[in-house]
Amino acid sequence: MATQHSFSLSRPTVSVAVDTGGTHTDVVLTDDTRILTMKVPTTPKDISLGIVDGVKQITQLANIPISQVDRFFYASTFATNLIVEGTEAHIGLITTRGFRDVLQIARASRKPDVYDIHWRPNTPLVPRHLRLEVTERITHTGEILTRLDEDGVHTAFRQFIEQGISTVAVCLLHAYANPIHERRIREIAQAHYPDIDISLSSDVAREFREYERTSTTCVSAFIKKPIEAHLARLTKALEDEGARSIRYIMRANGGVSTFERSAAQPAAVTHSGVMGGIVGAAALGRRCGIRNLVTLDMGGTSTDISLITNGVLPLTNRSNVGGNPVLIPTLDMVTIGAGGGSLGWVEGDKAMRVGPRSAGSVPGPACYGQGGTQPTVTDANLACGRLNDDYFLAGKRKLYPELSNQALDALAGQLGLSRAQTALGILSITEANMADAVRLVSVEKGVDPRDYTLVAFGGAGGLHAARLAEALNISSILIPPAPGNLSATGLLCADIRHDFARSHVCALAPDVAVEIRPLLEELRGQAVEALTNDGVEEKDGIFSYSLDLRYQGQNYELSVSLTEQDLADGFAGTQARFHALHERVYGYHLNKRPVQLVNVRVTALGCISTDPWLAQPEINPTPAVPAGTREVVLGLNDVRALPVYRFSEMLPGQTVDAPAVIEYPGSTVFMPPNWTARLDSNFCLHMRAL
Repeated sequence: MATQHSFSLSRPTVSVAVDTGGTHTDVVLTDDTRILTMKVPTTPKDISLGIVDGVKQITQLANIPISQVDRFFYASTFATNLIVEGTEAHIGLITTRGFRDVLQIARASRKPDVYDIHWRPNTPLVPRHLRLEVTERITHTGEILTRLDEDGVHTAFRQFIEQGISTVAVCLLHAYANPIHERRIREIAQAHYPDIDISLSSDVAREFREYERTSTTCVSAFIKKPIEAHLARLTKALEDEGARSIRYIMRANGGVSTFERSAAQPAAVTHSGVMGGIVGAAALGRRCGIRNLVTLDMGGTSTDISLITNGVLPLTNRSNVGGNPVLIPTLDMVTIGAGGGSLGWVEGDKAMRVGPRSAGSVPGPACYGQGGTQPTVTDANLACGRLNDDYFLAGKRKLYPELSNQALDALAGQLGLSRAQTALGILSITEANMADAVRLVSVEKGVDPRDYTLVAFGGAGGLHAARLAEALNISSILIPPAPGNLSATGLLCADIRHDFARSHVCALAPDVAVEIRPLLEELRGQAVEALTNDGVEEKDGIFSYSLDLRYQGQNYELSVSLTEQDLADGFAGTQARFHALHERVYGYHLNKRPVQLVNVRVTALGCISTDPWLAQPEINPTPAVPAGTREVVLGLNDVRALPVYRFSEMLPGQTVDAPAVIEYPGSTVFMPPNWTARLDSNFCLHMRAL
């Protein structure tokens, strides 16, 4: 089962991009004449099978031998799922004596709701009996106070071996300032315990903040072997089919890196599966001349929401995976358990809930006919007429409305509601949850979403975009040419990117330039090596520098760009930009408060991105011609026969007036009353509120 759509395009190389989701795997191919998009089922037991199947199908569709694929781009939630599900083997942790319980103590804060009496802290990735201490001590300036007790290191490794532990994270106090003791522990392991795999905090995250650094190192160690095995298995599967392409994987920072490099830095791919859509939305927005965007990526299992301001990707230096903080540059976004497969259920006696539990791809929504019996968001959309049971995924997957009705009737019986009330209730709750998530990335950060355009994509994004926009008073919506495949297409818009950081805490004074120049040179050297390993020569790399700054006494910092002029003039321009940024983010600045330097950062880019979309002149604006009509439930007492349009039959410049339904090969757009839409020269649908 697969769906496809093609456009004409000129491209010098053949690239294939794959994004695996919980329900479907999206595949995109570009060559010198076309862009093809396709969806195939995700294969949960071994996602490599679905990936290879998709690559084979799309190359066959393009009539191109798989051996002619030059570049292969990949994004997946594989690493994130390892952490969330916690299914992998235990790991061990070696830390400084007295700091065994850093993972357990964490930040001692009741997030996100301090009033939740049912809140419980996350279970640490490493249980207490596998967190072992060694005697050593280094100060925050890198001075050695107590030498490493190597006998204690041997004792720790022997204990791990006795308990069957073959993966160990090492995070010693202040190792970011001086990694000598961590590196000695690795030398001991390599010399005497070669079967133990070591992850050092000084390699993974050379930044201060003990809990976050320990957590990041443990996350990296936890997923390292599974990631290596998965990428090796996928590589072999592709090579067995004849593929010899350069293989890239999406990283949390919105850039890509080769499989080989990423396998050695597993923490950087923990958010791989959700970043392609944000990168693609930003690229498409620039192409359409829209710089302020709210991205809505609604798939089968979850919805990811991000905010792009002035065309700049939203980067944060701290994030979270499965409740575990990680110190890695990450595109800032919010994920909620609201997707097409999210289940409707009853809490207590009469309270309807939707998600976060999902039907996934197996058994999937009830209407898939694969054994699912609980109603999902997809079942509610089908029952309300928003989905076409004969044209779901361009008719490649048959839907069974009677099974959706049975599942909805069972839930309705529990609630004492009608089928229509239950279906509309599921949709309303889902859209309310998404509206709350948009407010998290906008209103709660002092940004008015009414000044932004909502970019809706993913298989289900277009079904809920208009109602969500209405709830937020957003008046414009952008639907990509192939909304169900934007996350995969976005991989083609990403460049190779590597980020390096080093903590250096001090007052930001003119004489600090002498201290940080060597750090910048060292980090640039690491960046050059990373680009070289990914096939990019130093002369072709783009390097940028920044400082993490805060007011003295603050606990969190902001990143500000750094130039050679800043180093020469004593950071006057740097401080001015910091005050302005602080004003924009927090609503105030403190000109008389000393500014403190926290981290030095270097970013390296290797430009390999392409612009994969078609452009075609618009014809004179004329109304599009519907392919037919279908009864759609707009409200409890409002059922209408709406015109149904096929995207594949629309031309640039044509318009659609609501209420209407527009069917794409991999998704559907629902336009309630009081909206109008126009297809532009990029085959993007621009919806406007009347």
